Amino acid sequence: MKQLLSVVAILLLISGCKKPVTYSEIPAISFQNFTKTETTDLLGNKILRGRLSFYLIDGDGNIGFNDRDTTDPWTPGTEYFNNLHLTFYEFKNGNWIPDTSHNLSYRTPYIEPKGQNKTRKCSILVDIDYEYNTSGMLPFDSIMYTFYIYDRALNKSNTESTGLIILP
Repeated sequence: MKQLLSVVAILLLISGCKKPVTYSEIPAISFQNFTKTETTDLLGNKILRGRLSFYLIDGDGNIGFNDRDTTDPWTPGTEYFNNLHLTFYEFKNGNWIPDTSHNLSYRTPYIEPKGQNKTRKCSILVDIDYEYNTSGMLPFDSIMYTFYIYDRALNKSNTESTGLIILP
């Protein structure tokens, strides 16, 4: 009986000492979905709000910025000041045409990883508002975004795409 208890105790110790799963320190993202909702802006104007959702895994959890993170290499006006970048495309005459006047960049907040495992796994949501013209129409009906994110060590993630988004 003592031997059986010893074996069970050893097995419990071994099974409790599993190494955590490790992930790359380079962020990896994957597109989840893009939803659309009719709503109003702060001035009461009718708008269409799109919500981009994507999943992020970063092995060392160094994603995002504090408000004070504005010195080199994160100075305003540089590629790294904002860490989330979206490129807008409109479908015209059978081709995807990038429209840099609609490109979007964001600074995601930094959340200090707690504990021994610093891996960050999360969904990120980005709201994008589309204004209707005076005729009550959107200026485009078929769009797409590509997007990527940088971590604090300036590692660039893979680039993901929403695929075709049809607007009303």
